[in-house]
Amino acid sequence: FPSCQPLLSFKKRLHNSLSSHGIQYNEDSAAVTMEEYKTEEKEEEKEKDNDKAKRMNKLESKLMKNLRELSLRYNMIEPDDHIMVCISGGKDSATLLHLLLKLQSKLKPAGVDFKLTAIHLNQVQPGYNNTSLITWLDTLDVPYQIVTEDTYTIVKEKTPEGKAYCSLCSRLRRGILYTIASDIQATKIALGHHGDDAIETLLLNMVHSGQMKAMPARYYSESREMNVIRPLLQCVEEDIREFASLMEFPILPCNLCGSQPEAHRGRMKLLCDVFDTFNPNARKNMISAMGDIRASHMLDENLREACGLDGLTGRVVDSERAALIGEYGVEGDEVNGAANGKKSSETQESIPKSFIEKML
Repeated sequence: FPSCQPLLSFKKRLHNSLSSHGIQYNEDSAAVTMEEYKTEEKEEEKEKDNDKAKRMNKLESKLMKNLRELSLRYNMIEPDDHIMVCISGGKDSATLLHLLLKLQSKLKPAGVDFKLTAIHLNQVQPGYNNTSLITWLDTLDVPYQIVTEDTYTIVKEKTPEGKAYCSLCSRLRRGILYTIASDIQATKIALGHHGDDAIETLLLNMVHSGQMKAMPARYYSESREMNVIRPLLQCVEEDIREFASLMEFPILPCNLCGSQPEAHRGRMKLLCDVFDTFNPNARKNMISAMGDIRASHMLDENLREACGLDGLTGRVVDSERAALIGEYGVEGDEVNGAANGKKSSETQESIPKSFIEKML
């Protein structure tokens, strides 16, 4: 009976299989075959582990390079800093903590010593379980605190039906985190926002508020007297997602963000996916673009004037100020000769053409 076939011993099934192909069954050869199979299986597993380790190291190096470049650019980490790293339970903040711990171990021998403290906020969400997070934090050489504040109930009660939870939720969390940072005498708060977050925020503000406003890599809160840094702002989300998966970081689901897939930010993610069909480096280029604004080609007269340009014509009127942002005016006037209305053909050739100019 066919149903009895699984009950046959391995040897008998192997015998039947070999016999059906005209091969004589031999117990010794079968033992060798099984041994070879096990050896090949081990080698395949070892090869997979090696590939995983290589990919993990490559991603870590890439993410670390971006973090270091941005940290140096904005002087994010200074000797004797006490940085409070906010751990949400997601992939981004876990990656941030991992990289900062790695950077801490590398900079300490060079004389740049700084302290890290991990803070996780329990918002009392239904089904919340932080066991895996605590187990992971216990394996790290970093002090941490789990702070419990029921912001979930407030957000659910105060947010009108159909509206996104994110705005109120982030404001409540931010206020709590500022208080904790002050209590533990932290000098800086580190958040896990990445480049995709900045792009989505920029697009949301352009579409809904008519403003070009994204996320600063570093800012100072006057009211709270606290520096806030975003070391991952030059990293793309896909790299972080893959790295966190390979590292098997503990991920705690969010019942607020995760319950609104059709929220505006989710739609902006889809729009970014469309940009990727035009250019696979679209996200990377958009992150770079936020750090390379050409005031002469914008419609903000005040911005032009602040950048050493004439507010109406875009011509360079303060060469020193314009030089700080590499601004050459609307027609690409050389900074040094702009005041006299002169142009340098040498400088003109060195100015990189825009994408549209290349197309034309």
